Amino acid sequence: MEQRIVEFFERNRAAILADIRRLVAVDSVRGECAPGAPFGPGPRRALDEALAIAREHGLSGEVRGDRMLVIEAGEGEAELALLAHLDVVPPAGEWTVTAPYEMRELDGRIYGRGVIDDKGPAVVSLWAILCARELGLLKRKVQLLLGSDEECGSSDLAWYLERCAVPGKVFTPDGSFPVANTEKGRMHFTLTAPAYAGGEPHVVSLTGGSVPNAVPARCEAVLSDGTRLETVGRAAHGSLPQEGDNAATRMIERLAALPGPGFDVFRALQRAFPHGDVNGSAVGVTCRDELSGELTVNLGVLKVDDQGLRADVDCRIPVCGDGNAIADGFARALEGVELQILSLSRPHHTPADSDFVRGLLKIYEDYTGEKGEAYSMGGGTYVHEIDGGVAFGAEFPGADVRMHEPDERVEVAQLLLAGQMYAAAVAEFCGP
Repeated sequence: MEQRIVEFFERNRAAILADIRRLVAVDSVRGECAPGAPFGPGPRRALDEALAIAREHGLSGEVRGDRMLVIEAGEGEAELALLAHLDVVPPAGEWTVTAPYEMRELDGRIYGRGVIDDKGPAVVSLWAILCARELGLLKRKVQLLLGSDEECGSSDLAWYLERCAVPGKVFTPDGSFPVANTEKGRMHFTLTAPAYAGGEPHVVSLTGGSVPNAVPARCEAVLSDGTRLETVGRAAHGSLPQEGDNAATRMIERLAALPGPGFDVFRALQRAFPHGDVNGSAVGVTCRDELSGELTVNLGVLKVDDQGLRADVDCRIPVCGDGNAIADGFARALEGVELQILSLSRPHHTPADSDFVRGLLKIYEDYTGEKGEAYSMGGGTYVHEIDGGVAFGAEFPGADVRMHEPDERVEVAQLLLAGQMYAAAVAEFCGP
């Protein structure tokens, strides 16, 4: 069976890349809500284009709620769903190999916005179903669910889950191999306070960071006496704050050391967020477990303007953690500072010894020759709110795909290999 699947993808390489090119050509960044297009015309065009591709290949499908494309093949109740998304992040920055929405193949790679996140994986998922069907490996129903709002909060999937059932086995090709079976919970809270406490000098403006889920690399402040201060750190993803050097907490440390009541609020922040503390130990809320690791805390945005001070904090919570208790710990330590939870999601865990996870790991080992192990991640994937869901590729360990960056890319051989494994999964869980 394995050799037949490999040969199918090799034989259809050009057609697969042509389908990816069609989807990459659609600017599917979220836009203004419009009739029939709750996330803007771009994401809706991507759904319609994917539906046209599926029908050209003889698959049935429908767009539900103008949000989610459902493609089906096989008989009876659905046994397996592959869940991908067609919306993309904006093509910010300088692209050097191709224009963002013009897929280009060069030196064994394809370039373009969405080739790895998540249009390329969506297309090889579709071809995995075609492969299983053509080779006689498909009997029970399989679904391919293609969403249109993953990058901006997954409200498309929330809408779908409220109205439609999903199979007991779901994986997304929107992560990394081998299998991500555990995802930390996530909390985003804000801190607000008057920045001016009646003392001179004081901070009149401060800017550090732009999003809560990234470690700020630079922070600048201006004092009422005209003094300008700057701190420089090192950027990192908000789920891995230990890999960065937070310029915002470095600035807090510097301001907290200045005399006078004008800097009292920064002394309060410094006690709760001492520079280098990325696990909440300063306020006694740190927690960890063997499944998902340690709590991480990232103060990602720090601003002062004429409205006062605001900080945005991103926490990644292990399975053993309690988000509300963690927030309470910070609130108790920050007298005079208001804390508000903006979002809180539970941790996600699918047992590694489940038949589903073990089956996917065996497929990974069979097709790559590498040891397959389930792993935990600090970020969340599209299956975070689906009981029993996991991430299965499409990114390979160590691959430089430049996700969310200019010149997003993926090796064609790796993308086709992911598709081969998806075809094997369809055969395993929906076969005769």
